[in-house]
Amino acid sequence: MEEDHEELLQCTDDESLSETEEQCCPMQKSEEHYLPPLTFFVHTKLKFFSYLVLLILSTFCLLIVVPLYTSSINAKGNIYSILIINTLYTCCIHLVIFGILSVISEKYKYTKFFKIPIKFWELIKLSGIYLLCGLIYFYATDRNKVVCHLQDPLKGIIVVFSLLYYFFFCRNLMGLHRIFSTTAVIVGLFVAIDYGLCDEFVCRGYDRKQAFDDSGPWSWKVHSIWTGIYISGLTSFAAYFTLLDRHVMPENDMMSHNLISNCFVNTISRSVTTSTSNLVSAKTEEIQSKVNVQLPKCKSALQLSFWIHIFVFGLMLLTFWIDFIPGVGKGNTPAESWNYTLNGLMCHVAKPNTENCGNVFWYMIAFQIAYAIFALSSVKFLMLSQSAVFTVAAMSCALPLIGIWWSMFYATPNGILVWSPKIRGEFVCSIIGIPIVSIGLGLLCKAHFEDYRRFITGRMTTRSQLP
Repeated sequence: MEEDHEELLQCTDDESLSETEEQCCPMQKSEEHYLPPLTFFVHTKLKFFSYLVLLILSTFCLLIVVPLYTSSINAKGNIYSILIINTLYTCCIHLVIFGILSVISEKYKYTKFFKIPIKFWELIKLSGIYLLCGLIYFYATDRNKVVCHLQDPLKGIIVVFSLLYYFFFCRNLMGLHRIFSTTAVIVGLFVAIDYGLCDEFVCRGYDRKQAFDDSGPWSWKVHSIWTGIYISGLTSFAAYFTLLDRHVMPENDMMSHNLISNCFVNTISRSVTTSTSNLVSAKTEEIQSKVNVQLPKCKSALQLSFWIHIFVFGLMLLTFWIDFIPGVGKGNTPAESWNYTLNGLMCHVAKPNTENCGNVFWYMIAFQIAYAIFALSSVKFLMLSQSAVFTVAAMSCALPLIGIWWSMFYATPNGILVWSPKIRGEFVCSIIGIPIVSIGLGLLCKAHFEDYRRFITGRMTTRSQLP
């Protein structure tokens, strides 16, 4: 009887593992299988919540500025001019920030900033996916190829796909409490954005006066195609952070950890099995072994973000032909597209309200400030939380706030922001959804600090045991 009980506790054979499980379980002998404990950057609660707030606020600002920006540029320019100049400016801003930090901080004086932080082809893959997200998003929303009232509500599916990617591409075990917390965020988002998703007569606070204001000069067949493309772009955005999660590493270099031998693979499908193994802790204590793990040094969020944008800019220069495609860009010929691009670039450097450029210059300034904060805070928060799902869920918390904003203001089709407070259904749904989203986000934060406390305790215990 005891022999049968011991057999049940043994590791599952490699032959019985599915393909998904094989990716998460090291191909070693059963007695050598182990799961390393989740490691974190050493940080305070103040630092963690500061980046969380910056991430939410920068996302909120981008959701406001981007539609105003794209509407204004269409007077004389095109979307490609926005993408090319802002990518260049973002790289320059990263350099300026590094220059300032290298002067005031000892940490950055000796940082090899111009050394590629990850493998070249991995950086190409990350940058390519990120560029794809940007191209799809901007071209799909340009001139309302995706009907206006659907653009913001559909962004809520990013969290759903981020959670789905977790199940297929596991790196760290989230635990059921984190999954339920993320589900609460998704439910809150659905409540907050559902009204706006169905209200085709109002978009960003603007009451539609004609069908053109919401759908643009496109047929419903074109709208359907672009909506599908738009959704694929949003799923690519979730995939980008899932892949990026594999390249952000703890700053605890050359640390020694006590790793408990464990035969169970790191997937949600076996989390129940893992919890059940606690009932036989007496048996597992016999197979504990110390393993020295050399964790790589910290990768700077600024450095990683800089190189991603450098490669995005290089790839962006190679995608100039996209604007020539009829139905995608404004120009149907290379000459016409070049003319729109040149006019758009001139609007970015011209004086405001001149040459029919409207507020393009001011929108560019607002966009650059918000995007620089977003680019850095998103990577840094991903490093601190060690969870792509948590990072995407934090961004999505800006969506209910947008519903309240567009109840206070409205955006005209020409890209002008007007103060006009009204109590709409969108406002009521956002007010109802915000507490649910906040509860889910709060539970994610609580789970994070519980794991972080265990990590710090284990770290102190390990150091005390070292000779």
